[in-house]
Amino acid sequence: MSPPAVDPVQTTSLASLMDRLVARGGYVMVGFAFFLGIALSYSFAPYDVFILILLGVPAMVLMLDRATSPSQAFRWGWWLGFGFFLVGLSWVGVAFTQQSAVSPYLAPAAIVSLAGLLAFYTGLGFWLSRLLWCDSLWRIVIFAAIWTLFELARGVLFTGFPWHVLGSVWSNWLPMAQNAHWLTVYGLGFVTVLGAGLLTPLLSGRRDWRGLTAAVCAVLVAILMTGYGAWRLDRTETRFHLGMTMRLVQANVAQREKWIPYLIEDHFDKHLRLSRNGDPDGKATGVKLLIWPEASVQRETFDREGSIPRWRMSRLLEFGAFAITGGPRYEQMPGQLDYYNSLFAINARGDLYARYDKRRLVPFGEFLPFADLFHAMGVRHLATGASFSSGPRRAATVSLPGVPPFSPLICYEAIFPGTVADTENRPEWLLNVTNDGWFGLTKGPHQHLALARMRAIEEGLPMVRSASTGISAVIDPVGRTVTSLGLDRAGVLESPLPQSLPAPAVQTDTKILVIALLSILIIILPLKQLLMEKTINKNNQ
Repeated sequence: MSPPAVDPVQTTSLASLMDRLVARGGYVMVGFAFFLGIALSYSFAPYDVFILILLGVPAMVLMLDRATSPSQAFRWGWWLGFGFFLVGLSWVGVAFTQQSAVSPYLAPAAIVSLAGLLAFYTGLGFWLSRLLWCDSLWRIVIFAAIWTLFELARGVLFTGFPWHVLGSVWSNWLPMAQNAHWLTVYGLGFVTVLGAGLLTPLLSGRRDWRGLTAAVCAVLVAILMTGYGAWRLDRTETRFHLGMTMRLVQANVAQREKWIPYLIEDHFDKHLRLSRNGDPDGKATGVKLLIWPEASVQRETFDREGSIPRWRMSRLLEFGAFAITGGPRYEQMPGQLDYYNSLFAINARGDLYARYDKRRLVPFGEFLPFADLFHAMGVRHLATGASFSSGPRRAATVSLPGVPPFSPLICYEAIFPGTVADTENRPEWLLNVTNDGWFGLTKGPHQHLALARMRAIEEGLPMVRSASTGISAVIDPVGRTVTSLGLDRAGVLESPLPQSLPAPAVQTDTKILVIALLSILIIILPLKQLLMEKTINKNNQ
């Protein structure tokens, strides 16, 4: 299909700009797509420039209007995604400077490779959109549905990586973010793309009734959704469990020093000292839950009987209190040792009450995907230490005596929508222990916190986040920050545990969302064909 004709009134609009760029040749449009992707990355935390989405989505629609073939649309979409992920995920490269086992010179190659692979999702989304394109406003619905389907695919396929999902741009604007409670972040992303896309006619300079009606509808939906969110925030008071005081420890141990053997004991002592918080009795007085971050205990024998670190940690606790910490462990298997990134809960006697093994491992960090291929190339691992084994396949709910049941999440397990809580055995809060020291003072830790906030809103459960170098936080079930401790600071957070909200009466399951989006496309395609036939008949008269 040839691109639609340009309206004569589009002379000082986004559409006329696009026409001038297309007229300058393919490389200019590739450059525009690349820089548009970079601009869109600034709509996420910690910048939160929401207006870039409102301008960026119409620009994408106009790009597809002017693509002469699906292959050209793929090329533009790939370059847009490349810029989007290259800058949005640039913090990934910092991890290569935080360990001596891997050359920091690999950082640029790693970032470029990751961005290039993820860009295939946007490229294929553009390709399919152009393949199903039409000249009416239905094309915006098509684009929103396909964009969301490819975001869902990115969050699930090949271990999944749902980072920079468009719905999460609202993570720090709580009135709009509340809609994730019933739509999920993917559904919120669909509405965001659809709403911003409906501004396309207006930004293209069209002043006819169709363009104005589309813009008015988009604004009205935005007002209704924001109003609902403001109403939900206003009517939801943050309530706390009585006698459930938590103390979160943030020791701020530099990642480059974390695993140096002769410093491990010093790191442990620092955690103990912060846990006491100046108490003259040497205990965490008045604390029901003492929480340390991921890998705070660096000895792999913490779960063994007679563990000295476990005994020392238990000495901090009053009777009836519990300590929760992250740490590695191993199991002797026939012919090998299986290592796990784990979370442990102990009582004042040093008894190991609960253990959870991380189930979603970080590719290339905690395990090597396509291991046989990389081994053939001589690559054994890209991170310090052995590859880890994964824990249970589904979310777990941990119960401790006198403590509301919780769902443990280690590191980036908190970024996966719809998987952080067991729906059959619903917890009352989410616990995320993490070590973001890998990413230094970049935007990575801010984005990680924003995604954890979205999980709290989606599930209606408070999020307790203990991060080794920050940002530690206690977040209530509607996403409000109760207390937090910033990046690159050592200290403790003390807070009561917020209460949860009832499970949502209506919530869009991911499978239901996929079916709904596919149904939209199935319904629209015959309408598209009908509209094309009407246009042809009208032109022939």
